[in-house]
Amino acid sequence: MATVSEMTVLASGFDTLEGPAFDRHGNLFFVDWEQHSILRRSLEGEVREFYNTGGVPAGLAFHPDGSLWVAEEGDDIHGLMRITPDGEAAIIVNEFQGKPLNGANDLVFDKDGNIYFSDPWRSNAENPVGGFYRYTVEGELQQIDTGLAFPNGVALTHDSQYVVLAETYRNRLLRYRIDTVRAIGPREIWADTTLPSGGDGMAFADDGNLYVAHHGASSVDIFDPHGKQVGSIAVPGERVTNCAFGGPHRKTLVITECATGSLYSVELDVAGQPLYDGFSDRTS
Repeated sequence: MATVSEMTVLASGFDTLEGPAFDRHGNLFFVDWEQHSILRRSLEGEVREFYNTGGVPAGLAFHPDGSLWVAEEGDDIHGLMRITPDGEAAIIVNEFQGKPLNGANDLVFDKDGNIYFSDPWRSNAENPVGGFYRYTVEGELQQIDTGLAFPNGVALTHDSQYVVLAETYRNRLLRYRIDTVRAIGPREIWADTTLPSGGDGMAFADDGNLYVAHHGASSVDIFDPHGKQVGSIAVPGERVTNCAFGGPHRKTLVITECATGSLYSVELDVAGQPLYDGFSDRTS
C-alpha cells in the first residue's frame, strides 16, 4: 500500500465525527454525534444536515434499496434505525429478549441483507457488558457474543466467511467464522492493536488488507489478511474514529477525526472492497 496524495481536509468545524458512508451517487454521509446529526457532503463539497435523530448516531450503512441504516447510542434509540431516501425514519431494533440494548455503534450488511452490529455503549474494561449481534432479513435478532469491553468497528471479509470486530478497550481485533445464517463460530483473537487504545471503525481493501481507525493514536493502521500490522497512515488529531473507501474507483480513503473535528481524505494505490449496498460499482 502507498498513499498517492497528501491528506486533504474535506470538511471541518464539527464536534464529534463518525460513520462515513457513500451513497450510490458518491455523496458522503457522516455523523456529528454530539449534535445528534447525520450530515451529507455533496460531490461539489457542500455539507448539509440530512437528518437529526435527537440521539447519538454513530455508524452508517446503506441498504441496496437506498435506505440509510443507523447505529444509535442514544438513551431513547439505542439500536438500529432506518431512514428512507425521502427522510422517513423508523426504529428497527431497540432491545434483545425484552431488555434494551446498550447502544449500537457500527454495522455492516452481508450479501444476503443480514446486518452485523456492535452494541458497546457504557461498556469498558471494568464493565465489559458490550454485545455483538446479527439482525437477519427475517427480522430475528441473534446475539453473537457478549461480555465485550467496548465492541466497536465491524467489517466482513471479501468471501463473507468471517466478520471482524474491534474490541477497543482490550486492544484487539476479534474474528468470527460465519458458518450458516444460524451458526457463527466462537470468537478468536485475530490481531492485537497497539497502545494507547484499540481500534475503532474499519474497512477492507480489495487486496484483503484491513484499514483500522486507531482511536488515541493519530493513525489508520493497516493489517494484512493474517492479522499482522503492515503499515499505518498518519492522521492529524489523536481521536481517529472511522474510515471508508469511495471516490473514483474506490481509491479514496475518507477518515473521521474528533480532536480536530474534521473529515479527511487521502488517495491510495489500492481500491476499497465493495460493500453489499447495491451500488458499490460506483466510480464517482
